[in-house]
Amino acid sequence: MQAPVVSLPDARPRPASRTVSAVGPASLSNLGPGFDALGLAITGFCDTVLLTRRDEPGVAVEATRIGDRCGTLVAADLPTCDQQNTAARAARLVLEAHRAEFGATMVIEKGIPLGSGIGGSAASAVAGAVAAAALLEAEGVVEAPVTEAALVEAVLNAESVASGGRHGDNVLPALLGGLVLVDSAEPTRFRRIPGPTPALALALPQVKVLTKAAREALPTAVPLRDAVCNAAHLAFLLDAWRAGDWAEVGRAMMTDRLAEPVRAPLVPGYAAIRDAALDTGALGCCLSGSGPAMVAVCRDAAHAATVASAMHAACQAAGYDAWAGAIDVDTDGGRAERHRTEG
Repeated sequence: MQAPVVSLPDARPRPASRTVSAVGPASLSNLGPGFDALGLAITGFCDTVLLTRRDEPGVAVEATRIGDRCGTLVAADLPTCDQQNTAARAARLVLEAHRAEFGATMVIEKGIPLGSGIGGSAASAVAGAVAAAALLEAEGVVEAPVTEAALVEAVLNAESVASGGRHGDNVLPALLGGLVLVDSAEPTRFRRIPGPTPALALALPQVKVLTKAAREALPTAVPLRDAVCNAAHLAFLLDAWRAGDWAEVGRAMMTDRLAEPVRAPLVPGYAAIRDAALDTGALGCCLSGSGPAMVAVCRDAAHAATVASAMHAACQAAGYDAWAGAIDVDTDGGRAERHRTEG
């Protein structure tokens, strides 16, 4: 008589469920004359990604948590497909580039409002890429940390789904920290600009200005004299930054003949907010990216708080609520925070 067949539980050890997390900071772009070429990582706002190993390949967005400063942003505003979500796309690209035989589930803690002008999609891409790199290290897939070049390629490709192209002016400072100069034609060519860091005041009017719409407002050609003017003031800004000459930095920030003149009308109260900053002694004030964020260079942290208060009052007078406060330069960029193992 044939013995009955009995199915035994699989005695092989199952992989532990490992979770890592990483942060991508907010960033300012352009800073006046540096259209598509200059960006600065800042403190105060960030996106965080939690990535948990799973056996199935690919990256699945499991949940999105919305921070208190994100205003009317809701989770439904964010795509969950790993082809359209910048955090998931960046994480998937890093895992695939290193031939990982596993995937991950993702939780996004969104601390940067969409359409705010401080690089929300870029911060998510950076957090996703850095978290994936940390997961590869924790799982022993790579013997050395994932290279900067690999992370740069992943975040540029991921950010392109939000910005419509490989633009590095937000995503590279968010990844690398500090002030970064980017070749807009080939954003894998960049330089991190050394030097001291200024005190800054930031105002975020609660209106949404989407990057794609702001790009459509730009002219397709500009007069030669305007292009030359912007180039000269960008050069002054960079040299003054390295020297810590914040008065000259502020002056250079105020001179943009390419983007800010056509984007300013998209921001209600733009002139009033700028004037409020300057009337309170700010050394310069301009849009960040396509807005509505506006940043001012100040003498010190106490002065930045005073300027931010004046900018906030001007926003309210224009009929819009706003977040405003003193911020610093984030010199660290994207960074892994912690990891834990379960199972």
